[in-house]
Formats: sequence, C-alpha cells, structure tokens
Amino acid sequence: MRLKIAFIFCLALVLAAFSQTAPSIDIPVSRLSTASPTFTDRDQYNSYDFCNSPLGIFKKDSVRVRVDCGLRYDQWASNNDSLQKTYLAWNVPDILIGKPNIAYVRLNYTPTYSTDRTLQRQKLSLPLQRFGLTIAGQTPSGIFQFALRGKGYYGNETTDGGTDTRLIMGLEDLSATIGSRIHELVTIGMQGGATAKLDTLRDPALHDRYFVGQIPLIGWYIDFGKEGFPVASDFSLQIATHRFVYAVSRDYVNHDPIRGDSLALKWQSIGNFRRDEITYCPAFFIGYWSDHYQEFAPTSSNDNLNVGTDRTGNDWKISDLCLGIGASVSVRNFVTTWVEVAHSHMGLDYGNTWPNLASKKQGYDRICIGAEASLHEITALHFPKSIETFIRMGYFNQRENSGISAFQSDEFGPINVINANSMAYRYAPDFGWGLDQRVSGFVLGPGASFFNRLIQADAHIGFLSKYASTNQNGLEIGIDCAYNLK
Repeated sequence: MRLKIAFIFCLALVLAAFSQTAPSIDIPVSRLSTASPTFTDRDQYNSYDFCNSPLGIFKKDSVRVRVDCGLRYDQWASNNDSLQKTYLAWNVPDILIGKPNIAYVRLNYTPTYSTDRTLQRQKLSLPLQRFGLTIAGQTPSGIFQFALRGKGYYGNETTDGGTDTRLIMGLEDLSATIGSRIHELVTIGMQGGATAKLDTLRDPALHDRYFVGQIPLIGWYIDFGKEGFPVASDFSLQIATHRFVYAVSRDYVNHDPIRGDSLALKWQSIGNFRRDEITYCPAFFIGYWSDHYQEFAPTSSNDNLNVGTDRTGNDWKISDLCLGIGASVSVRNFVTTWVEVAHSHMGLDYGNTWPNLASKKQGYDRICIGAEASLHEITALHFPKSIETFIRMGYFNQRENSGISAFQSDEFGPINVINANSMAYRYAPDFGWGLDQRVSGFVLGPGASFFNRLIQADAHIGFLSKYASTNQNGLEIGIDCAYNLK
C-alpha cells in the first residue's frame, strides 16, 4: 500500500505543476475579506468567480500580461491575548501571460504558514509550498474552449521541541475543463478532475497515515449575461465520489475504508436597473450540498479504490440548504452600498446502526453590509484622470457550526494532531458537527490604480470576534499589488 500510494502521489504532484494558486490568494484582495459581497457584486457574475472555472478568465479579463504579488494574514487569539491560530500566505508571484480572448498561461508560487495551539499542548506549525500552472485557450468566437489546471501543495507539520512530524501533500484541484459560448449571452462548461490528500506520521515506533480524495469530481455550469445586459445569472452542479482510507499501528492495520457520494448545486441571479443616476442591483442565491458516507470492509491491502462488502447500517448523511437575498445600489458611480442576508439549514441523518440517535437539524444565518466610495470622483480633490482611488468598509455577522462552516472555507483545515489514532474520530457520524458559534467583524480597506489601471494596489484590515465555548478575537490583513499590460 505504501509504495503504490507514494507512486500515485508522485504522479499527482507532477500533474499539479499544471495548477493555479492557493484558494485564499487566487482572487484580488478586495474579494478576500470576510465582509466582501458574495452574490450582489455584478462583476463576479462569471464562471471564474462563481465556480472557479479557468475559462471564466476570458470573460472577466483582457490583459496580455498581469503580475500579482500580495499576502493574506489571519490570526485568532483568546481573551487573554494568547495566540491560538495564525495563517500567512504569500503570493510571490501569480503571473498571467496570453493573448486576450485566445489563450493564456498562468503560473504561481504561494508559500503558506499556519500554526495552531488548540489541538494539543504544543504549538503545531505547518508550512506548505503551493504551486501550479493553468493553460487555457479558445477559438476566436468562443464556440470551443479548453483548459487544464491543478492546485498542489507539500509540507511537513511539526511541534515545538518535538521530534515527530507529519508529511502532508495533496491536490486541491487537478482538472480539465471544456466550454462553449453558444450565444453572446450564454456560456456553458463541463469540468472533470480529482482532489487528493495524503497525511503520514513520521515516527520510528508509531504508524498513522490516511488518504482522502474525490475521484472522480465532475461539474457543469451555465453563465448567462454580458456587459450592458440588465440580468446576469450563474448555475453550477457538481457530483463526486469520495474515499477515505486509514491505517494505524506498527503493522499498518487497515481500518474500514469509507466511500460515498457528494452532490452540490448553486444558482445566483442579479438584476441591473438604472434610473437617473442611480443603479439598483437586486440579487438572490440558492445552494444545496450533501455528503453521504458509507463504511466498507477493508480489502487485503487497501492500496486501490476498491472496497470490500459494505457495513450495512454504518452510513450517515450531512446536507445543507442555503438561501440568500440582497441588493446593491450605486449612486453616480461615486458610492456603492450592498446588503446580503443568508440562511443555511444543515442536517445530519444516521444509519440503522445508531437507532437511538435522532437526526440533527440546525439553522444558521449571515448578514453582510458594506459600502465603497470612489474618491477620484470628488472634483475638489483634483485627481488626474489616470488615477482611480477608493475606500471600502464592511460588516458581517454570522452564526455557524464550529465544525462545518456553512458559509466559508477554513484555512486551517490541513492541520492535524501529531500522534497515532489521529483519525479515529472520523468513524463517528457526528465527528464534524461542532458547537454553534457567532462570528462577526468589521473590515476597512483602501485601493488605487495608476496610469489607467497599469498598476493597481489594494489592501484591507479586519477586526473579528468569535463567540463559542470560549471567546476569541481575530485579525485579518490582505495586501495585493498588480501590474497589467493590455
């Protein structure tokens, strides 16, 4: 099993050279903040921002060369100011080269560094090297589009003063995408690929390793709208087969593999109505995902995607339905405000092995408000026409599940305890179901572009609070600089 998995991951990491950038740095810093608009921003209605399709770049960008450099930093501390978690990502750099509307190549290197003091007494440190390349092209009419992409990472997790480490490597995305602009208003696409992660404890006396992945992962999307059209809409559907393999102890005893199916769909639409010098953009969002987990008997070696007979009744399902409404309003291109309200209903259903456990149902909510002002539109400030400046501010407040966030991803997901039996908890159906927690924050940031957007700079700082079993304070910082050659 060890040699075969090692070979698979060596091959996968070679393919991951065809990759994009890390999730938290792949988009401009203006859309990284937790108080940014998610479905009321008209500029995000494209397949790139909506479902992370590399072909969406043909709709949202027309540069020949773009070089992005930046960073993202997050930290959480307890009320006594002792640091609990930190996350730092550097984008050094993200380079896009191509011919507008024909082809482009995107290269990146993004090292990240995370620490966590909440999982065990000593501080866990996980530096990851993230890297990749995206290749995309289309015919001049856009009737045929094609792209290859992956996202890979590699690192070693350590503790202060400890000798044991964990080797962590994986693929966040390895995929091929085909698409077609079948009408000036409609683009469709299909993606096929896989995700994978291998985590291995390095200890002479103890053995603990697991593999988790989605193979295959298939998705479809529809992007409707164009510049100047009063309505834009996006829809996506994704299905996947996921697999979890776990081995522990000196002789690598195989635990039951877990295999299941995942389904995710989402749809968002926005209007664009102008009256006098005011533009109104009402919007709505609906999303649904479900993950079904089934335990199986292990095979003789657990070194492939095969499984033994199913453990009847040892299955469970986690699902979530999310609805959102909101609107943005722009006045004379000087100030834009937005408000978004979302409700998420999450559930956990047990198999027949747990007849005495009732299904879990819980609702969560999120509200986000904000504004952006274009300072260069103020005549009294006498800005040159080649310069644009703005300032943003936003506030969000959400109630969520501390184990399974209904609204946003977790940068600290790859971190794991450095000891044996680290994954034994995954065999309890409610392993990921955490306590309710309230997260809120205020974010403020300036930005500017110079020489008719040849050079752009953007930044933000956020002050966050988290209320759960213990109260924590958070800090969020983002900086992004870009050079654009059209």
